[in-house]
Amino acid sequence: MLSSLGFKTGIRATYNVSDNPTFVSEPWTIYPAKHKSSGRIVSVFIFDKTRFEGQVSRLCSTSSNTKSPKNIVKECYELIKLEVNQLSKLKHPQILTIIEVLEETRSKFLFVSESIGNNLITVNAKDLDSLSIQKGLLQIAKGLQFLHTQGNIIHLNIQPSSIFINNQGDWKLAGFAFLQNLNELSPQERDNFYIMNNSSVVPFANLNLNFTAPELIIDSQTKLDFANDIWSFGMLIFYLYNYPDMLINSFDANSIQDYKQEFRKFEQKFFNHNPTELQYILKKVPEKLYSLFPRLLARYPYDRLTLDQFIDSDFFNGSVIKAMWFIDEFSTKSIHEKLVFLKGLLEFDPETQTDLISQFPVTFRTSKLLPLLIGVVINELTVLDDTTPIDPNVDDLISNSLEIIMLISKGLSGLTFQDRVYNVLFKDNTTFSEKVYDAVFKEEAKSKKHTKTFTKLINASVKTRLTLVNNLPVLQEKTNSKQFVGFIKSILDLVFTLGAKEQDQKHVQIILQEKFLDYMPKFVEMIEFPYMKNKMFPLLCKIFSSTSVYSTKLKILDTFQEFCDKKVIDKIIIDEQLLPMTKGIEDRNKEMVCKLITFLSKVVISEHINLDMKTSVESILPQCFAFAFGCNDCDEKEFKSYMKSINNVQQHLVDKKLQQLPKYSNGGGGGAARSNKDDSTTVAPNFETLLQNQRIKEPEKEISGPKTKAIQPNKKLSSASSIGKRSVSNPTNALNATPLRPMEPRRKFTTTTVRNGSSSSSSSSSNTTTSNKPFPNLTFGATNQASNSSNAKLFDSLKSTYERQKQEEEEGEDDDFDDFLSADQTLSHKDTSKVKNEGKINWMSEVNKMKTLPNTPQPNAAPKSIKNKYPPGFDSNAILSPKSSMPIRAVSTTILPTSNQNKSEKINPALLDLL
Repeated sequence: MLSSLGFKTGIRATYNVSDNPTFVSEPWTIYPAKHKSSGRIVSVFIFDKTRFEGQVSRLCSTSSNTKSPKNIVKECYELIKLEVNQLSKLKHPQILTIIEVLEETRSKFLFVSESIGNNLITVNAKDLDSLSIQKGLLQIAKGLQFLHTQGNIIHLNIQPSSIFINNQGDWKLAGFAFLQNLNELSPQERDNFYIMNNSSVVPFANLNLNFTAPELIIDSQTKLDFANDIWSFGMLIFYLYNYPDMLINSFDANSIQDYKQEFRKFEQKFFNHNPTELQYILKKVPEKLYSLFPRLLARYPYDRLTLDQFIDSDFFNGSVIKAMWFIDEFSTKSIHEKLVFLKGLLEFDPETQTDLISQFPVTFRTSKLLPLLIGVVINELTVLDDTTPIDPNVDDLISNSLEIIMLISKGLSGLTFQDRVYNVLFKDNTTFSEKVYDAVFKEEAKSKKHTKTFTKLINASVKTRLTLVNNLPVLQEKTNSKQFVGFIKSILDLVFTLGAKEQDQKHVQIILQEKFLDYMPKFVEMIEFPYMKNKMFPLLCKIFSSTSVYSTKLKILDTFQEFCDKKVIDKIIIDEQLLPMTKGIEDRNKEMVCKLITFLSKVVISEHINLDMKTSVESILPQCFAFAFGCNDCDEKEFKSYMKSINNVQQHLVDKKLQQLPKYSNGGGGGAARSNKDDSTTVAPNFETLLQNQRIKEPEKEISGPKTKAIQPNKKLSSASSIGKRSVSNPTNALNATPLRPMEPRRKFTTTTVRNGSSSSSSSSSNTTTSNKPFPNLTFGATNQASNSSNAKLFDSLKSTYERQKQEEEEGEDDDFDDFLSADQTLSHKDTSKVKNEGKINWMSEVNKMKTLPNTPQPNAAPKSIKNKYPPGFDSNAILSPKSSMPIRAVSTTILPTSNQNKSEKINPALLDLL
């Protein structure tokens, strides 16, 4: 804020003033500000007394021929007060508007004006194109004309620093410090006016002699006249077109001596020449002004041009400048004149190959015309009565204004469009605090802070909605997807619905619907699918079924085809909404039939929709045939095209069906003959089936894993032997399967079957049927109490050995591969035995004990194939052996099925009897 300025006033309490100035125009520093309550953007002019008084003191200290500093300061303060007071009194569109009058504090002068951005000194030369200068000169001429004719006032200070440019690009006249009101001067004072009576050491307290008429400086008899301003105005025109050059450029703009020297040079070059010979002097001044310059800068006042003559000259006779001036006076025109003008702006000119609005300067379109037309729309919507039909002239005014607004918006950036257009017109509950719109709103619009502008806009009339729909590309480009989709949802129902007060606009409604349908495919992908399924498609189907407008029906079908191409239609929408709609179509006109068949064909063929076969065959194909054969106004060529499309659909369905079927059915042909080969009657295969079933190479049979098999004994085994054989024929499965219960042999004895190192004892107290019962509490391999104790010591030593091996394995001390393999398999075997037969036989200990048994072949230390020469037994101490071809590893490292050869210390007598 303005804390650095060190004061607080009524203006300071009302406005938020920026700390950074917009620009400086001596003696004022101009700051942007905003009204705290209304939000209106203004400019605050600040004059720092403290700084100025210090400057005056320094100037007086360096010059001895000056007045006292206090007198100089007092005169300057009076000059400042005069300037602001005159500005406050004079009201004209081309004079700077004062909002808050001069306020004086101990250290400051300040006042508030309309928002301005530059004067003709600080403005960027790139922003001053020829049309902008032409329009600005016309505005200054109008302002001077007002002073001369209405106020009888001579400005006397026409120079670049006295002309400000507001935010709408309008040039405003100011700098009234030397204003002379002829009504307040006697004839003698007019004829003997001497400007140097007001000379001062302060620059801004003196006239800029480079823009001052020569009769006020050089001539002995000076006379105040309106022609004094005409000379200054001519000098300003040259400066604007040849910036920064001037026709008279004194080194010291306040020195009369310098001025006289420069004027003599100018006089020799400029006067006594034909207008056509002035080009080398006027340089960039437009050629149309050549004939005016000798009269604008005539040596004597009575030879100079008047402002009326200047305004009526050919220089302002072009259509563009006249249109720009009409816009400046737009608020004063009748509604009929406004309508004619707005329509003329949009007309295409064959000579220029463009419309008139495109010839306006960009700054004029965006800063002047755009806010003006937005103000027109807002004002008309504010006073619009929702219960009565809109006046046709007002309807046209709103629609044409809106059309030009959207046309100008094409050249705006997205951010500027959001700020100046979208936030004002396309939102409800908006306040009109934008800086470019302050001066164009009616009081009714300003007073309603929460006007539902957008709602009023889309409900105003059908023409208004048509204008918006015609400009959907602009809206889509300048807004984000969320804003655009929100706009579409807001206007969707109104596009297809005619209000009660709009019944006389049916022809416009038809155009509106068709325009909207044409553009729908371009934004349909932005709409979320649930909204399309539940809102948009049902609405389109309803309009199709209910409307009597044939062209609208065709447009809807075209739209559906586009939707199909965009892949926004799915199978559910087809089944639930579109097919019921097409079933109810009774029209068989050839245009309708053509579009329907084309659309339905796309639906069937579309991979995205992936319509099921049943719907395609039972619903779509019959409809296509009905439409094609029901069409009576088509010719032969058109009917063939219908049938061609239908045939394509049929072929697509046939191909799709064939892809779903196997090449040969399992229920017929050769398959039937094979399946019935065991029946008394078989179906004779045909020739093709025989060929297809003939195999060049037999299919490979599945090879099962190696199976263990007991070695055949020398003697013929009994049935009990075969039982044992079957029980070990597949050791791999035996590892994982539940042990089978062995069949009882003829002689009653108990058999224990061991499968690949896993013990499965089928003998229990319930299964024992003979008197040869084992002694109670005996360890494995013990047949009596005498051998039981020795076996227990052996088991303890083996147990400590294997527990130590297990501990070393867990500590990772397996240094060579064989030890690792042995430890791993041993651990695995122990884990398996522990899980499956916890509390039963420890087979590793039994292997070592079996080495001392009689009649038992000893395995070699090296792994090689050996043959077993004993048959398997069925007693609880019998151990089955694998096939002789199976290799046997060392007992100390790997437990193989050959370890099953180990037996108890004494062989069961039943086994000996059997052998």
